Amino acid sequence: MKKLVFILFTFIAFTSCSIDDDSPRIEYELAEIVANDLPDEFEFGETYEITVTYILPSACHNFAGIDARREGNVGEERRTIFVSAISAIRLDDNCDDTVGGDQGTSKFTIPIDEEEDYTFKFLVGEVNGDPVYDTVVIPVTQSQS
Repeated sequence: MKKLVFILFTFIAFTSCSIDDDSPRIEYELAEIVANDLPDEFEFGETYEITVTYILPSACHNFAGIDARREGNVGEERRTIFVSAISAIRLDDNCDDTVGGDQGTSKFTIPIDEEEDYTFKFLVGEVNGDPVYDTVVIPVTQSQS
């Protein structure tokens, strides 16, 4: 009886585990940022919601998110914000990736907590593997109240 239970348990253990990975294979790529709605100036102490417009690389891509991050922790580095749009493509789909991608918008927020100019670097593409940015500098003003 013990042999039968052992054989049955072993059979179930081996048949329930699959070494084939059936999960979808997803690759992430950058989408071109083509526009933004930055104001002409920021007011110190305020928080702003920034909208960016992006174009996906192909019709096979889906929007995955906006990555807006500060370069460092102090001074000028902290006021430099790199913004990129991320897209995802399922590698196992039969999709014609020569067809142009959709355009869309997404938002991120930024608190203006320093009195110096802020520099935004919007990723618009790559040339020879090097990133190309649209750089926008926004001055900070004091509240008039």
